[in-house]
Amino acid sequence: MNNNEYFLVEHTLSINLKSIDKTQLPANQLAFEQEIPGPFRMASDLAQADANILAPLKLNNETSKALWQYLQAQNQKINTLLSYVLTQQDEEKSRHQSIKFSAGNLIIKNNNTLKEEDIVRLKIFLPEESSAIYCYATVSKLNAEQCTLTYTLIRDQDRELLIRASLHIQSQQLKDRAKLRESKQ
Repeated sequence: MNNNEYFLVEHTLSINLKSIDKTQLPANQLAFEQEIPGPFRMASDLAQADANILAPLKLNNETSKALWQYLQAQNQKINTLLSYVLTQQDEEKSRHQSIKFSAGNLIIKNNNTLKEEDIVRLKIFLPEESSAIYCYATVSKLNAEQCTLTYTLIRDQDRELLIRASLHIQSQQLKDRAKLRESKQ
């Protein structure tokens, strides 16, 4: 799947962006994965565990429903703590806001410091998923208002996390629109 085939969702995410020289790029995927800071690896792994473990549980009696609620409460505690740890990775001087994002690229407001083909290191914060992603991207498109960053080094599970996040956000946006339509009637 190429980067243009992913669904772009309009949403503001806090990101950290740092321009780097081509010589600072990790030599290969293994070097990239070893470079990822621990909190980003942990956040991604926990988000993957949530998706794989909690979702398939069957709720067929009162005991299992109580267990489900307990597991959800414990998960919420872990997510709250993880969100706090991830905020410590946010560098104010490198902070930008997304306009749109997908599993293939990210669009930010053009700050006139980047040019096409520039390479950047990204930290993408996903508070809705209690997670964050560490990756590299290239400036693939630039105009007076917007800058498109296409991911060049990203883990597969982080791309999947971006897909889940965009679907959750799109679903919420559709629910909000439906409520707005109902309230106008």
